[in-house]
Amino acid sequence: MRIVLDASAAIEIALDRAKGSHFAEVLQQAEEILAPDLMVCEVINAIWKYHEFENFDLSICDDAIDLGLNLVDSLVPSSELCREAFLLARTARKPAYDMFYLALCRRADATLLTLDNSLKKEALRQGIRVG
Repeated sequence: MRIVLDASAAIEIALDRAKGSHFAEVLQQAEEILAPDLMVCEVINAIWKYHEFENFDLSICDDAIDLGLNLVDSLVPSSELCREAFLLARTARKPAYDMFYLALCRRADATLLTLDNSLKKEALRQGIRVG
């Protein structure tokens, strides 16, 4: 099974939050873990928010960044997914950032791993498996 990991699920694992252990178990069963390269930006931004607004120590932030990004086997360039993501964003009327994950799921016949309920709902509507 292939998994497309989004930033919310990666952060959940990296910070050992409530659903992190479930997500980690799913990843252990995966043949391959993919993400669009924009996941790097999203993980960094999320960790910055934890540091800035919740006073997370820099060592915790650094560890979370390393762990979250190292979960992925292959980062797929956004430039390879942009046209399909744009089409999905237009037709679904959803943020284009999110649609990169769905475009990759479709391309790789992969299951989406996310905490984002809106993204889960759209993935299911598009016939994409959600873990």
